Amino acid sequence: MELRLEQIAKNYKDKKVLKGISLTMGTGVYGLLGPNGSGKTTLIRILANVLRPASGRVLYNNADIQTAGDKYRARIGYLPQDVAFYSDFTGRDYLEYSAALKWMEKRRAKERIENLARTVGLWNDLCRKCAAYSGGMQRRLGIAQALLDDPAILILDEPTSGLDPFERIKFRNIISAYSRDRLVLLSTHIVSDVEHIAAQIMMMEQGTIRHIHTGREYLDMMKQKVWLAEMPAGALMEYQNRAVISNVAARGDIMEVRVIDENRPSPDARPAAPTLEDAYLYIFNYLPQRAGRE
Repeated sequence: MELRLEQIAKNYKDKKVLKGISLTMGTGVYGLLGPNGSGKTTLIRILANVLRPASGRVLYNNADIQTAGDKYRARIGYLPQDVAFYSDFTGRDYLEYSAALKWMEKRRAKERIENLARTVGLWNDLCRKCAAYSGGMQRRLGIAQALLDDPAILILDEPTSGLDPFERIKFRNIISAYSRDRLVLLSTHIVSDVEHIAAQIMMMEQGTIRHIHTGREYLDMMKQKVWLAEMPAGALMEYQNRAVISNVAARGDIMEVRVIDENRPSPDARPAAPTLEDAYLYIFNYLPQRAGRE
């Protein structure tokens, strides 16, 4: 299986939202990380074939998805960032309606709805109106919808928005199990969503994918760039205006500060084991700050 992007560009009026993105994806989980406004949702909508690029093309197994049309859409499960529900639909109504749109056979649709409702923890709430669901329940319903037809490609835009920590962990477990012989693209600004399940992680900024690496490669990139420094609480306020800090822990009157820096930030600073979140801050906060100083 191969999904290939060739020089994908998109403009909104005079703003270049995507700037000639090219990449190739195969089986496995791909994480798409980036700050809000980086172009992630626009790219996701193009891959889901609900938005046309201004230029470039997307190929699924060497066939242009614009030409393939419904044949391609039948192969994908898509969870948009914002899911709209008919106010009088129950959870079961919504999933049955989604199954009908996917041309699923009724018996198979019923089995999938029941299995997925249990998987996402909505079995006891299928008869409730979607409008009465909490934000997290609506998100879980959207995830079940995306998985309904057992798609070869699963495209998820901010899938864990509104989920509590336990639900996030359960979601990651579902995606890990599902991705064994499929392609999953998970777009998010929450680093922990992809840190442990994505084979490849893409960092996107200002319409361009800056980096594509494995989690281990990002950690290797951060060696000798993460430090623990100690300082009085009174010094922290001024220090954080000129440093990239990923965490602060109080140790009595002394603050232990986790700092992202290519150089030892103070003589007594000691190196710390890096995380993917450190790499995210390095790419999107530290490097732009350094460029602004140069």
